[in-house]
Amino acid sequence: MKCSKISLRCIVGFVLSCAFLASGAQQYSGTVVDQATEDPVEGVLVSVGYSEYYTRTDANGRFTINLPTTSIGSVLSASNNAPTKARWNFGKRTLDLRSAPGVNSVSIYTINGKRVFGGKVPRSRVLEVPSLAKGTYLLELRGEHGLRGKARVVVSNQATASVVFGSTTFSGDNTRLSKSAQVSATPAKLIFRHDDYYPKDEDTPSANMNVQLEADPRSFVFDQSKIREYRFTLSKEDSTTLDTEGWREKFVRADLKFVHGEDGESEDVGEVGLRYKGSNYSLPRCFFPNGDTTKPVDKCPKISYKIKFTEYDKDKRFYKMKKLCLHAMKQDPTKMHDMLAYELFREMGIPASRTSYANVYVNDRLMGLFVVVEEPDGRFTDSRWRGPGRGNGNLYKEVWPKSADAGYYVDGGWDGDGSGLKTNEENPNTQRMVEYYNAIATSTKENFAQKLAPFMDFDYFLRYLATEVAINHWDGARTWYSDATGQQWSNNHNYYFYEEENADGKIWIIPWDMDQTFWAWDYPTYLDPIYGEGNVPNWNVPTSNCGPRKVKNDYITAPNCDPLFKLTASVFGNRYAQLGNQFLNDQFQSQRLSAKIDKYSALIDKAEMRNPGTWGTDKYVKELKESLPKRANKLRNDLENQ
Repeated sequence: MKCSKISLRCIVGFVLSCAFLASGAQQYSGTVVDQATEDPVEGVLVSVGYSEYYTRTDANGRFTINLPTTSIGSVLSASNNAPTKARWNFGKRTLDLRSAPGVNSVSIYTINGKRVFGGKVPRSRVLEVPSLAKGTYLLELRGEHGLRGKARVVVSNQATASVVFGSTTFSGDNTRLSKSAQVSATPAKLIFRHDDYYPKDEDTPSANMNVQLEADPRSFVFDQSKIREYRFTLSKEDSTTLDTEGWREKFVRADLKFVHGEDGESEDVGEVGLRYKGSNYSLPRCFFPNGDTTKPVDKCPKISYKIKFTEYDKDKRFYKMKKLCLHAMKQDPTKMHDMLAYELFREMGIPASRTSYANVYVNDRLMGLFVVVEEPDGRFTDSRWRGPGRGNGNLYKEVWPKSADAGYYVDGGWDGDGSGLKTNEENPNTQRMVEYYNAIATSTKENFAQKLAPFMDFDYFLRYLATEVAINHWDGARTWYSDATGQQWSNNHNYYFYEEENADGKIWIIPWDMDQTFWAWDYPTYLDPIYGEGNVPNWNVPTSNCGPRKVKNDYITAPNCDPLFKLTASVFGNRYAQLGNQFLNDQFQSQRLSAKIDKYSALIDKAEMRNPGTWGTDKYVKELKESLPKRANKLRNDLENQ
């Protein structure tokens, strides 16, 4: 059997004859070094976009990624040797599969792994596909028995494509392309991520690259091998204000000394703003547990703080940061949830906050061991989305793409809850979020990928969700709280969205507030109150009951009732399973996580000697380790049922 070369015209993209799978691979390799010292950097995440193709640099800074040249081999039986033909019309934006009876689903990816289209083949056998910019794309065809074929398609400015396939050869039941059929690909975009360095993207990678990373001075604050000290000195008046009116979340003046050396080396940061942190839900309950604000009681023994370095000096920076959070971990008996959870997100390529441990003193009184958490703000986004037109966009706290009202994305729709626009507030323009909502609201399963591709990186979103499920973040973006009817209000929380400043930039979800992860209170079942005890179906589980469910003292709506979750699950369910299983086999390995737990435990053991009245951790650390295989199996079952 032979696959003939096809003459291409503008109205016909290409004809792919494929009783094949290719054998070649494109290799990207090189060395990553520190820009200033030229020393090799170990542990850098090197990834082809947010795809399944990634690695980490070794002790010599070396990395190698093998990317398929045309496809990754999948076996086709000899009975399926008939040619499969797909006709892509770029002018009419259709993909004709009437000559491909064995194909039942189609995906189109950019060369760096971003999925821009995906859908089931309709009865007409003709799909609508998105209009694509100039570039190289990967077309993937699947059938009942898995992969039927992949090919790279080059789209020019004139909306033509060029793909050349030679003759196929057979070996037993395997079908593959001959060497002449391999199609050279446009270089993929590689991303480089390391906690101590600014991120970097390489648009034209090659073999034997030399990549230089610029050190990020913030990383000194987030050294996870040490416990630093934050010493605040307050006047008697300001101390009284904090103790009696701290629930109002108003800053008071404090002088800060940052002790960072093992021999007491320190620096005087000077005057900063200091306040309690806890939102309008948890913090008032510390001061008024009975809900009566006229009868204050002794506040909670340990409350989170927020530091604002610019409160009294607009030019003050602390290692380039304007704000910093000190989380009390009062609901975390292991004192590791924040550290583990944020780190797992970062290991998945998600730009999550960095963390470290610190002892906090107020007027020489030890308040306890806290976790220092990087604040998502404009400085944060500018350090994570590097390059012109990327890092100075809109940052939103806890506003979901669920409204056509531009004002909702400015103030969150609720007074005083802290949600809404967090950057560019002086001249707010939230039209991009409105467009994001409109694209979701008008999407169907068939056109969701096409409509949302300008707004989302689907692999990134799926990686985020796989991580959130694995760490059991039951109080995160998946969980929708509402009134008893579900008609007056319905909100989720503990996340940010970042919108790149370019008019056509993507919108990225960022995790936040990890204290409720790795739920530990129902040992040995680890049933969290929402998806465990409450039996609320997960984000990817369809449900006919979209009314509020009474769960303890709250009303919860199933996440799959939200259009974004529902459509993502229906279109990208298989991709979620693929990326989720890769996460389980790599980042979420029990042995790997146990090593991290041991490292943090050793630090905490030292701190416990100086922290009066804090919980012992040995029992809870043991239970946390024992829970890891169960958590992994829970996610694995979720993926298998996808």
